[in-house]
Amino acid sequence: MDARGAPAGRFGWPTGEAGARRRRIGVLSSLLWLAFPIANLASNDPSTADVVLSAVGLAVFAAVYTALLMRRAELEPPAIWIAVGVLIAVAAVLTATVRSSWGTLFVLAAVAVGLRVPGEGAPFGLGVCTLLALVTTGPMDGKWEPAIGTAATTLAIGFLMMTFGRLIAANHALEAAREEVARLAVADERMRFARDLHDLLGHSLTVIALKSELAGRLLPGRADEAARHVEDLRGVARDALGEVREAVAGYRQPTLAGELAGARVALEAAGIEACLERPEVDLPPDVEALLAWTVREGTVNVIRHSGARHCRITIAPVPGAATAEVEDDGPGAARTRSNGAVALPSGHGLAGLHERAERLAGRLEAGARPGGGFRLRVSVPLEPGTAPA
Repeated sequence: MDARGAPAGRFGWPTGEAGARRRRIGVLSSLLWLAFPIANLASNDPSTADVVLSAVGLAVFAAVYTALLMRRAELEPPAIWIAVGVLIAVAAVLTATVRSSWGTLFVLAAVAVGLRVPGEGAPFGLGVCTLLALVTTGPMDGKWEPAIGTAATTLAIGFLMMTFGRLIAANHALEAAREEVARLAVADERMRFARDLHDLLGHSLTVIALKSELAGRLLPGRADEAARHVEDLRGVARDALGEVREAVAGYRQPTLAGELAGARVALEAAGIEACLERPEVDLPPDVEALLAWTVREGTVNVIRHSGARHCRITIAPVPGAATAEVEDDGPGAARTRSNGAVALPSGHGLAGLHERAERLAGRLEAGARPGGGFRLRVSVPLEPGTAPA
């Protein structure tokens, strides 16, 4: 698209209503140059043959010139070269036979070449126009000055139009690049939003499913305990709704304290013994959010896939880095396949966590433990001067 929002043609020229209006004004203005050779012809008492030839040639030239400049977005390069060839041929015939001052047509032909011929063909076309302008217009009365003047004008204006055309094409290419950057930014934001919703709802819905199953098993014999789990289920659902609303608003940043507390509740509801280790630390918000996402994703995977009986979650800040580690003793890790340096089981959760870690120059490791079980570990560097509280 052009700078004003008009759609651009396949060669980078605007094809919208505003662009068509600008091209129309430019073409009609350039055709005013034809008034000079027409006036010169009329003042020299031309023959009938000169008048007929000039009229036919002028009509053909004007029609092809207008079509070439006005409909360029609909023409392929071969058609452009044919049109340019017609313009140069008409200019050469009229200038060589009628003489007069039809050398002006070479100037307009050079304008068409400079603006419309793509790639490296434009300099060649300008060279042909300039050479023919020099040959067909002079010498007159033994003087080369008029011919040299016409040829020089043809070359100068053609080169100017070629430069102008390249500038316009570059401008439209820049506009297209900006649109592509904006499109990619929107796509990236959609991916981020989808990833956040996946992580938020995956954890909450897992807890809700476990709590509801547990309450169902306790009924009707242990109604009091079932009621307590139902109450917890209602609280988790309410929290999940709030988290989704915050995520939609773009304000959601999980905290380590909240995720560790939620992990304990979820693991206990699944019948998995939880051991949580977290020293008192003061971490940058983005680092804390990454470690909190690690705790959440690791907990969900342990509950869904591990079949474990014990789970250890460790937050271990060290000088220059901070880590979050989730380990279990389940047999589910045997189904995991390694993917290069980072072993990632299939699914969107760890892939999203990997992307988050990369954004902070962090490292994610996920895979089977030597002694059995599965380990998820995310380590992220801290800025110089940042240390545990």
